[in-house]
Amino acid sequence: MKVQISGFYDEVTSDFNKQIALAKELGGEYICPRNVDGKNIADYSYEEFKVSILPRMIDNGIKFSSIGSPIGKVGINDEAGYEKQKKQLETLIRIAKKAKCKYIRIFSFFYGSEDPDSCLDKVVTKMKGFLEIAKDSGVTLLHENEKKVFGDVPSRVLKLYEHLKDDGLEFIFDSSNYVQCDVNVKEAFDMLKDITVYYHIKDCSEYKVEVPLGVGKGEYQYIIEELKKRYYEGFMTLEPHTWKYAVLKPIVYFVPFMPFIMSNYFKAFRLVDKAKGLGFFKCVSRKEVFVWQYKTLEEMIKE
Repeated sequence: MKVQISGFYDEVTSDFNKQIALAKELGGEYICPRNVDGKNIADYSYEEFKVSILPRMIDNGIKFSSIGSPIGKVGINDEAGYEKQKKQLETLIRIAKKAKCKYIRIFSFFYGSEDPDSCLDKVVTKMKGFLEIAKDSGVTLLHENEKKVFGDVPSRVLKLYEHLKDDGLEFIFDSSNYVQCDVNVKEAFDMLKDITVYYHIKDCSEYKVEVPLGVGKGEYQYIIEELKKRYYEGFMTLEPHTWKYAVLKPIVYFVPFMPFIMSNYFKAFRLVDKAKGLGFFKCVSRKEVFVWQYKTLEEMIKE
């Protein structure tokens, strides 16, 4: 198995210089850009990227594993949003090509109050619109199984594959998002392992609150063992939602009545305290939470 570790370093800071510095501190060379210097990557023009971001990448030997775009994260009936995102995607493809980045992350539309299975035709039509823009560009669109989008459970991911594989759509596997959707992660992995080319790494507790890698129900030990058997070569991109434990712990623990109001957060944070040997009053930074994940993933890969 040959894995490149990447990360959404905006989980620690929006400052791109600091994102680069942390990646280099951890020995990494890949970043998955999402919020860069206070602005979403999809809101950059090609010229802004070329002038503001690319030179810093080149100077520091930093590359993009994928672009963490919000494309497809609009309502299935939001026509104005869809048209706007098609224009953004055109620019993101130019950015990806300039950055020599092969992948752009996308989603399959929020279904809202509709029955998601009834949205299949609309989803496929609109996804084909995205895929047509990427056609022959050398950039691959990767679908993420986000909660409350059409492809949030394995059965509907397989429907996307069946309808769009010939158009070039490929797939990300995110364990935490499946936990959020009450999906058995091992079963999901076994269903989707043959069509998955990219992995997002974040863990989630039984309380539906993200926790550090190895603490939750994300089945990463199983997944990594299986990927080793398959000689997986590709990216594992950390997306640990650091702010929840780092920022919310003091609020949940010490603001009156919060342990009751946000009881699931309280229970999840107690799991983290125990796993990391931290006292009730000990708080940590977003950077510390991110580094935990990076080091744990490194160890899991090496074992």
